[in-house]
Amino acid sequence: MQKHFNSGGIVIYKNRLGDLFFKVKSESEFREILESIIKIPKRYVYFFSEVKNEFYYMNDIGELYIFRAKKEKEKIKSFVDFYPDNKLIYSILKLAQKSLIPFTIWDLINFYKKGYKIRYLEQNNEIISLYILKDNIVEFTFFDVENINLMIQMLNDISNFVDDEFIIIVYSNQKNFKNLLLNKNYSGEKKFTLYRLDSAGIFITMPNKNDTINIIEFYERVLQNNKTLATQLSEFDKTTKDFEKIIDLSKNLFGLRVLVAKYNDKIIGNCDIYWNIQRKRLERTAKLGISVLEEFRNIGIATTMMNNHITWCIENPNIHRLELEVFSNNSKAISLYEKLGFIKEGKRREAAYIGKEYYDIIFMGIITEPVNFF
Repeated sequence: MQKHFNSGGIVIYKNRLGDLFFKVKSESEFREILESIIKIPKRYVYFFSEVKNEFYYMNDIGELYIFRAKKEKEKIKSFVDFYPDNKLIYSILKLAQKSLIPFTIWDLINFYKKGYKIRYLEQNNEIISLYILKDNIVEFTFFDVENINLMIQMLNDISNFVDDEFIIIVYSNQKNFKNLLLNKNYSGEKKFTLYRLDSAGIFITMPNKNDTINIIEFYERVLQNNKTLATQLSEFDKTTKDFEKIIDLSKNLFGLRVLVAKYNDKIIGNCDIYWNIQRKRLERTAKLGISVLEEFRNIGIATTMMNNHITWCIENPNIHRLELEVFSNNSKAISLYEKLGFIKEGKRREAAYIGKEYYDIIFMGIITEPVNFF
C-alpha cells in the first residue's frame, strides 16, 4: 500500500486499484472517516477495526490475527528467495488472489524495493507457498493448499530469518494455519475485524445494464463543447442496446474492459481499454480511452481509473502493451499520462481540425510486462 494523504488527521492509504485502507479504534471513527472520504475516488474501503461496526452497513469479510511466535527448533531452508521474473510474478499473483484483501503487483514491487525478505516454494512450475517478512514481522503468508506439512515447512524456513520471538499475521480464511499456530502455543497479540464498504461517495466500478441511460447522459454532457475528444456530440449515436452489449463484453473480458466513476448513482467518468481479439498479431496490445465530467476533474478520478486498468494489464499475461492517443492541445492529459509511465512515441502531424486550427495526434504507450517495473 502507498500512503496517500491526511484528511482531518486521518491517515489514508490508497492502492493503485483505488482501494482505501483504515485502522479504526472507536465506533465514532467510522462516521468521521466516511464523511472525510466522500469526494475521494475509490473502489472499495477496507477497515481494520478493533471495534464492531454498528453504524453503517458493511460487508464483514473476516478477521486478521496478530500472533507472537517463537521460532522453530528445526531451521530447514526449503523456500527460495524471490527474483523478478515474469512467470514467477504471475504465479505469485495467482496464489495471492486467495487473500482476503487485495494484493497487487504494486505491493510485490514495494516489498521488493524496500528490502523485505520474499521467499517462495515451487512445485510443478507453480508457486504453492509464499511469505513476506521484515524486522521480525511476517506480513503475508500464502498457501495453495493449507496442509500440515506445507505449513510446518514454511515455519521452519521462517526460523532462519527471525529472532527467537517474532510476529506473524494471519487472516481468518487461513483456518488451518491459525489452528496450527494455536496448537503450537503461539499467543494472540491482537485481533482486527475486517470490513469492506462498497459504493460510498465517489467510487469506481464496472457498469451494469441499469447504468445504460446514465452512461448516455454522461456522454451527452462530456461531448458538449469539448475540444480534446475526436467525437462531437452531433456524431454520438450509441443506444442503450449498444451499451448493454458493451457491458456484456466487458464483464466477460471479451476484448473490452470498462470502468465508470459514479457519484450519487450518476456516471461522472468513463475509462475503457480494448484489445483486438480477432487479430492474433495485435491481441496483446490494449488501447485506452478516458473522459471525466469537467466539474469532477483534478481530484484524481482519471488517475484512479487509469491505475486500475494499468494494474490489470500488468497482472494479465495476455497483455504486453497499453497505448493511447491524445490531441496536442490537451496538455493536462499529456502530463497525467507521463506521470503514469506512458511515453510519447510519435505523432500524426496536424491530423485533428478543431475550431479552424490544426493539432497533432500524439501516440503514447507503456509496456506492461511485470518485470519492467522492478
